[in-house]
Amino acid sequence: MTDPNAVIIIIVATIICVFGIIFGVVTLLRLLKMRRQYDELYTFNELMMEKYNKTLHQKKSSEVRLGKIGENLAPFTKCWPWDANNFRFLGSPIDGMQFTEDMIYLVEIKTGKSKLSKKQARCRELVKEGKVAFVSCQVGEDDILINETNFLK
Repeated sequence: MTDPNAVIIIIVATIICVFGIIFGVVTLLRLLKMRRQYDELYTFNELMMEKYNKTLHQKKSSEVRLGKIGENLAPFTKCWPWDANNFRFLGSPIDGMQFTEDMIYLVEIKTGKSKLSKKQARCRELVKEGKVAFVSCQVGEDDILINETNFLK
């Protein structure tokens, strides 16, 4: 004969083991479900970031195009402070030069929130420092003769 207490202990231990296994399986299934949801959210987030970056790139590209259009049209608007016929486009790093009777202006046209590039800021500093010169080049058959006149020094 077996001890009745031993049988009760075995039954209780078996029930605990079965509940432990059931709890483990349920927990594993929940973790797997959570992992699938995480993977779906991660994939969704990557897609949204890709769309955001594409939209941001398109917006910046549009701003650059509008800026280029603005640079080319600005001298011909009625609010341009000088005679547009005396404006000459350069392109880069400075947009152009405006000539008046008593002054020559280096002009950088900005639209929206755009700021001076490093090269443009350096050009501004060189002008402030008086490091501007007028140069005449004489092109010959075999060489180029440069005559520099710096009125600011």
